[in-house]
Amino acid sequence: MGAFCSSCEFFEPETQFKVDNPNSEYIGRFDFSRPGEVRFDWPGVQIKTHFSGTYCAVKLKDGNNDYNIFIDNKLQSILRTTTDTAYTLASNLKNTRHSLLITKRTEASFGMASFKGFILDVGKSLLKIQENSKRKIEFIGDSFVAGYGSEGKSPDCLFSRETENNYIAYVPLLARQLKADYSVVAISGIGVVRNYDDSLRTSDFPLPYYYERCCMNDTIRWDFNKWQPDVVVVRLGRNDCWKKPFPKKDQFRTVYIKFAERIRTIYPSAHIFALCGPIRKDPHCDYIRNIVNELRIRSKDKKIHFVKLDIKLDPKKDFGCQKHSNESGHKKITDFLEPYIRQALNW
Repeated sequence: MGAFCSSCEFFEPETQFKVDNPNSEYIGRFDFSRPGEVRFDWPGVQIKTHFSGTYCAVKLKDGNNDYNIFIDNKLQSILRTTTDTAYTLASNLKNTRHSLLITKRTEASFGMASFKGFILDVGKSLLKIQENSKRKIEFIGDSFVAGYGSEGKSPDCLFSRETENNYIAYVPLLARQLKADYSVVAISGIGVVRNYDDSLRTSDFPLPYYYERCCMNDTIRWDFNKWQPDVVVVRLGRNDCWKKPFPKKDQFRTVYIKFAERIRTIYPSAHIFALCGPIRKDPHCDYIRNIVNELRIRSKDKKIHFVKLDIKLDPKKDFGCQKHSNESGHKKITDFLEPYIRQALNW
């Protein structure tokens, strides 16, 4: 693991690049409504570029989130933001071409971030990104999709900002194995109808409430025409049935079908994979299986699929904080799910 990025408040002679530079790429949901900045909060969002020179920094207003910094496809460092507004990502590099990938480790509950551009050595440039994936996957889900506790050392550790790393969750792992770009809409503890530990059968703000948003912490609507995925993976339902009172079967069915039909409307050509598990003794797998079968027959939707994650995770080897998967556990989920997607899409 790399060292923490150092922060900085001023620079030697420099060249600055605005957020709308054509050689910057933003993958995931970003809000461009404010001049000179790009706002975001969902886990796993990515900012990419290539650049020339020995040095790279970013202008970033945050203070609550953490980021992986990859230079030339290797983890350079972890950026843990503070009250600073500019951060050095790399220095003393070879004076040549470099790739840069920034991925957001933490989820939207840690708050909004604002990116305001890159800073390079004087006279150096951002360069056109040479590789682009044509495959696209959207992941919708809860803590397992967000990467909650994925860097925890045992199932007994308490979740913290430092233990969340979306990059090693099965979402990006699967996308990398399939050579696809990915977008993540995930909130820990969220359900389809009922969120984790709610005292009632239904919650006021389950995931469908937030799904239309560009950012979880703002009401600006996302433009679904901007990014049309080939695959949508939905992993929801476990929090609904974590403990009683469970939502009634008809309550769950009504909302899940409405949500699935909304996904089909905005992504008419995508394959939708409705997941359940890893396995616990609750009814959400049966609920989702029956719903998918109903949609395949009633709506003649042959591009919606049910997958039961029938995986046994070893608590000693596969758990991070609070009995959530670590990288080993997420790899098991990835390897189980990958063949289903490859077969359906002939990838």
